[in-house]
Amino acid sequence: MKLLKKASLFFIGLLLSNTLFAQNFSPDIVVDINGTGNFTSIQAAFNAVPAGIPTVIYVKRGLYNKEKLIVPANKTNITLIGESREETIISYDIYNCNDGGDGLCPDSKVALWSSNTELVRTAATLTIQANNFRAENITIQNTAGNVGQAQALTIQSDRNVFVNCNLLAYQDTIYFWMGETSRAYFDSCVIEGRTDYIYGRGVAFFNKCEIRSFGGGWITAPSTTIAQTYGFVFYKCNLTYNSNSPSSSDNGALIRLGRPWHEYPKVAWLYCTMPAEIHPQGWGDKWNMDYSDTSTDLHLYEWMNTGAGANMSGRANWAGLRAMVNQAEANLYEPKIVLAGSDNWDPTAIAPAVRVYNWDGGATNNGWLEANNWNPDGVPAVSEVANVDGSLTIDANGGSFAADLNLLNGATIDVSANSSATLLTLNQSTVSSSVSASLSGNIKTKGTLNINTSGNLTITAVITGVHQITKSGTGICQLNGNNSGYTGELVIQAGNLQAKIANSLGNAGKISVKTNGKLTIDVSTAFQTKTPLYTEGSASVVLNQDITISEWYVDGVLKGTGQYDATTNPGTISGTGKIIIGRPSQFTFNGGTANSNWDNATYYSPALLPELGEKVIVSGRYIEAVSTVFKGDMYLSNGGYILLRKTSISQCLGPVRMEQGTSFNYATSGTGFYLNAPVILNGDITLFMSSANTAGSTMDLPGTFSGNYKIKVNNNRSGTSNTATVKLGGDNSNFTGTWDLTTAPTTVGGSTAIDGVVENAFGKGTISLAATNKAIFNHAKCAGDILNMNINGSASAVLNTAVAVKQFTLNGNKLANGTYNATTNPGLLAGTGSITVNSTSLSIEDKVMLENGVLRANGVIENLEVYSLTGQRVYQTKIATKIDLNSLKSGIYIVRYKINGKQGSTKVYKN
Repeated sequence: MKLLKKASLFFIGLLLSNTLFAQNFSPDIVVDINGTGNFTSIQAAFNAVPAGIPTVIYVKRGLYNKEKLIVPANKTNITLIGESREETIISYDIYNCNDGGDGLCPDSKVALWSSNTELVRTAATLTIQANNFRAENITIQNTAGNVGQAQALTIQSDRNVFVNCNLLAYQDTIYFWMGETSRAYFDSCVIEGRTDYIYGRGVAFFNKCEIRSFGGGWITAPSTTIAQTYGFVFYKCNLTYNSNSPSSSDNGALIRLGRPWHEYPKVAWLYCTMPAEIHPQGWGDKWNMDYSDTSTDLHLYEWMNTGAGANMSGRANWAGLRAMVNQAEANLYEPKIVLAGSDNWDPTAIAPAVRVYNWDGGATNNGWLEANNWNPDGVPAVSEVANVDGSLTIDANGGSFAADLNLLNGATIDVSANSSATLLTLNQSTVSSSVSASLSGNIKTKGTLNINTSGNLTITAVITGVHQITKSGTGICQLNGNNSGYTGELVIQAGNLQAKIANSLGNAGKISVKTNGKLTIDVSTAFQTKTPLYTEGSASVVLNQDITISEWYVDGVLKGTGQYDATTNPGTISGTGKIIIGRPSQFTFNGGTANSNWDNATYYSPALLPELGEKVIVSGRYIEAVSTVFKGDMYLSNGGYILLRKTSISQCLGPVRMEQGTSFNYATSGTGFYLNAPVILNGDITLFMSSANTAGSTMDLPGTFSGNYKIKVNNNRSGTSNTATVKLGGDNSNFTGTWDLTTAPTTVGGSTAIDGVVENAFGKGTISLAATNKAIFNHAKCAGDILNMNINGSASAVLNTAVAVKQFTLNGNKLANGTYNATTNPGLLAGTGSITVNSTSLSIEDKVMLENGVLRANGVIENLEVYSLTGQRVYQTKIATKIDLNSLKSGIYIVRYKINGKQGSTKVYKN
């Protein structure tokens, strides 16, 4: 009996838990969100643990998403066990942001926990400060998505173990915020993310884990100290690619193994499988760590990995990036050696608390409840795990399977009698049946699923997942559950798939009925309006109710809006119902050839003109602006661009979201081009101006820009020497990036200009000029309160009016109060106007600001310190007025300072 039973928690009545479980552990505390345990709150269970006493907390199935969790340093030796890895979910959605306050969002949720400063030092769903923490059979996630740092887990302690866990987020999934000798061990876990999602210090060993990446990011961002022997070790792991990113622009992009974050990263990959989506360089991003090229103190090692991404011939040419020398060196990366430390810690010697069964088919039949079919012998019970791996078949021949049952890599479950599965996860596996039978419970896809029937299988189990389900075989499969959590693709290859109740087809991303397939709809709400339907050849759709959908493709051809039934389409449709095609929520623009006007419906898929709030994807193509108002929300990506033709009128009502490498263009002999649109930048963009008119041309942009990226302005007309001007006529206060006019015009003698004609036209952006280019000031407040300019070459700022600012930084030098003009700064400033600086109205907070990664101070510094939100001091100075912070990770930092005799602090956001 554990010591806890003799301690203060005894009176809670925990002895009852000893009789409820067949596992090889005895819970001390039971948490159940539905009220059958000792607590409904996981934090309440943590708080109830006596300091230092080994305690097992058992968490029953449920979504625990009402609290941000912390294990304080004195609550050592906790073991946290979930009833189900897939269905015991700890979740939250706080993230780091530039809100001008505490640096965390959303404010309403942060406020709930603000009284605990330790709890809100990071955005993590779970923060562990206590040694000897262990978690098994549970999911920990942060669902904030693509918004910045949003950890699922922050570890600040030593000897942490995670077995059979899912750790899921987008950016910074696991933060190892711990000492260089602290250790963590992950066995058979899934770690998912995109940006630096395994990062920090200390030693972490990942054994037989799935490392699942969204496209376009970095798996690791280690900040290993130079004294550490080991950092992150990935051993027999499977690197996978998730093409269903929360950010659609990720899909298809390559991923990198990591990038250095502070100090000297040490990462080893041994015996892992690596997909083709791994960037050939592996690393390559220095993140301003110039030592990366030459220092052998970086240990970025690989050994005996397989898969297309394991080819090292294209790896970055860094001195510390290499294959291991030989097997003897690789042997030094065994878990017992890596994690030994000074106390010879060996987490592999500790048996999992949750019993795991593996199918060995030792009985005389394949019955799923036959004890001899499992290793170890026994019938898997509640909160245990059962795996069927490989080309094996198990027989669901009646009864209820209590444990989580996982089929993968070609395994088949044959339903021969009415059966129930508490949780059946299917990964590249098959559900079959040759009789009339039913399967109830819960099904979760973790890979492709084939439903192969020659009989009549009724699936009342609730299906969730994102993976393709294929119906094959000549028989019937009836979907009789609410599958609204399923968002994958349904393919009816053969036989009859029948949708019997509301949401039985889920929120499928696409439903395809092949030549030998049949789809039967019994209720109209089985089919979601946004789900596109594809039919091929002699495919059959039996409609016993009307369905309303947005898209129907017949042999690849999109049908127009209207109504279709057995009379209009007798070769495909039967039954008394009809297909009603209405409006979609998303369009694809398929123009990009001559006259690709945005008001031509034939260029859209489906062939309708977008309305307000409807999303329009313009990927790798151009869309031509015309006088008709564009009502939808435009998403430009993969080099897509808007081609300007009109001198006025062209307008977008919805925002234009521009990814890296997209642009506005024109190329004619005209002199004026116009677009009024709210523009949101998600990457660097270019404004290309190409006019053959010797009088020059103007790109008139009275809309707004927002974002923190470069807007590159380029007069790229060949053969004509003229001036190309971007006229900024909107309030761009939310733009904090760079107006980049450093590219010389294509034709010698020409010039490129931006013209601020209204208040805040230049926003909070930096103006960078070079060659013969110009920034024109035609409004007294076009620069707002703070003007930052860099002028090189023959470039100049043309002042046509008296401009007033509170702060003026020119070529990195912060100018004193006064008036500046063509006389005081010849060659840099031109025109008859002036810039007057009056900083007396600057608040103490305004005296410190971050511009393009450089922290600038306005005044005499007596002391200045920069801290991360985790409390780590990353910089200190008593003399500098410009501090380069570009080597730091993006996020919120706290600046504490004494300037001109006054003390203060502020928060800055490093992009």
